Amino acid sequence: MKHICLLLTSLVFVCGGVGAQDERIRFNETDHNFGVIGEKDGNASVDFTLTNDSKVPVVITKVTASCGCTTPVWTKEPIEKGKTGTISVSYNPVGRIGTFAKTITVYVNQADPYYLRITGEVVAEQKKIVPEETYPEAMGSYLLKSKDLNFGRVAWKEAKTIRLEVFNNSDAPVTQKVWKLPQFLSVVFNPVVIPAKTAATVDVTLNVQSEDYLGNISGDIMLLINDVRQSLPYSATVLDNFSQWQTTQKADAGKINVSASRINFGDFSFGTGRIIKISNSGKSLLNVHNIQSSNPLITVSKTQFSINPGEIAEFKVTADNKKIRSKLSSTLSIITDDPNMPVYEIAVVADGKR
Repeated sequence: MKHICLLLTSLVFVCGGVGAQDERIRFNETDHNFGVIGEKDGNASVDFTLTNDSKVPVVITKVTASCGCTTPVWTKEPIEKGKTGTISVSYNPVGRIGTFAKTITVYVNQADPYYLRITGEVVAEQKKIVPEETYPEAMGSYLLKSKDLNFGRVAWKEAKTIRLEVFNNSDAPVTQKVWKLPQFLSVVFNPVVIPAKTAATVDVTLNVQSEDYLGNISGDIMLLINDVRQSLPYSATVLDNFSQWQTTQKADAGKINVSASRINFGDFSFGTGRIIKISNSGKSLLNVHNIQSSNPLITVSKTQFSINPGEIAEFKVTADNKKIRSKLSSTLSIITDDPNMPVYEIAVVADGKR
């Protein structure tokens, strides 16, 4: 019985050795990472080198890949002892955005197969950046994505910032400075000096601290770009800071009612003036902070006043018919402390015929 067990053990050992990978065959690497490759940059290729350290020639009988996108080409001739053979692997990235991991199976003689692997990440083709396209607003070689400094509606005593994206398209550094600013605007350059062919940002902050500016404000920011004066227009509508009001204060606030939302002077057959009435149907005093016209040929008799609850006030709108020669379109903006209607707009039109 002892001899039978020994015989069976020997047979298991011998059978287990048949087809096992030969440790005397080695590869320069078995796992190759291509890193990041472009989808349209062509096939990515790598050569795996097999070295025969055994005493007899070996033959690469077959090589297969786990995907049709991976193509192997290998040495077909016997590889003598001490010599090398090559398995060249090519990966096609077209239409395969994202990470990948592919296995290549290599059969040498009649032994168990060897496994090689390729990995990487395919990224979409990167469009070449053309500064003039990305930054269409130009001040010489000082380019901007946008000159838009329209802050929209802003509460007074509440800061709002617009970030401008700029680009120095010259071959030399550009220096930025502020030349003239209104007291409620500030500018921060990031950085002050922009290196050649480099992007940067300019932060413009609006922070109105005075009620004198309630209503529509506009003007120009004056900058010095390499000591050359440049202007950027800005605009905003500054309103009461209703976010600081209590709920009861908002509920009991004044409420504006206006007698008209449109004025048509036509050909001035009915004169050049119109009366607009404003009533307050709220529970508190209604403050009219400002009445502004978008056209200087349309003026109002007064711009600031207050109306008690239940009372009516009026103002006169006048058109300068001596200077209006063609069709005119203007807007009257009534700025109040009615939290539900802080801006009431009246459209004004005229034909300009006399």
